[in-house]
Amino acid sequence: MKPIRNVPIVIVLCIAQMTLLHMVGCRNPGQSTLPPSAVSTHPVSLPPLPKGDVYADETVPTTETPIETGDTLEVVIRRGAGEEKYSGLVRETGTVSVGFMEVPVGGVTVAEAERRVEDAAKPFMREPRAQVTLKKKLLKIKRVFVFGDVKKPGMIPMARDMTVLQAVAAADNFYETALLEEIRIVRGGDFSRPQVLTADLARVFTYGDLSRNIALEENDVIFVPREQLGDASEAAKKIMPVVQAAIMPLYPAYLIPAFTSFKP
Repeated sequence: MKPIRNVPIVIVLCIAQMTLLHMVGCRNPGQSTLPPSAVSTHPVSLPPLPKGDVYADETVPTTETPIETGDTLEVVIRRGAGEEKYSGLVRETGTVSVGFMEVPVGGVTVAEAERRVEDAAKPFMREPRAQVTLKKKLLKIKRVFVFGDVKKPGMIPMARDMTVLQAVAAADNFYETALLEEIRIVRGGDFSRPQVLTADLARVFTYGDLSRNIALEENDVIFVPREQLGDASEAAKKIMPVVQAAIMPLYPAYLIPAFTSFKP
């Protein structure tokens, strides 16, 4: 059988194009194009946006949960062998009635509230010992946000020690078109001058390298792109309009000016 000669160049180009399209369509988003030596240093943590009360995997206030208006305090004051029990609602002034005493507790933790109750009771009792139990009017769950090339973008309740990989998984995972080595995290709270960090989940899947699976802070905004975003400045220009449009309905009204005043 003789080899085929003089194959029309059009056919050759068509076959090459089909092969290229097949390769592109089957690109593995979890395959890193970078060498193992391309691991950058860890990012510097910056102050987060206003915090919630508890992580998604917690059901009760923690020792760091602040006391706020509308919360209820159960107070037990012990002196000697006896004890007195009180229950009071934290008013808009930040004070709570403990018997005839008015104690300022707004914005402080339970431990600080116990100290303030003891100080208020000392003129009337000998060596009072206070125990305060906080009952929140409404617990605010800590959260992060995931947008971009994921299946269910939006707000994600934040579990303790959550990472970028866990947040993306909570968004029902990524599409095949996602560029996992270009994931960006917007952090810092000042959206007029956004701090943009880079996470690389392709390194996790390719090399088992977790060094760029960044630990999240509350209110971080994770953006999973379809295209290369460049350096932090260029990335900010590309993703902030998307983040602005997506996140404004989810954030409190007092944060909206921070988005509308964005300056690249």
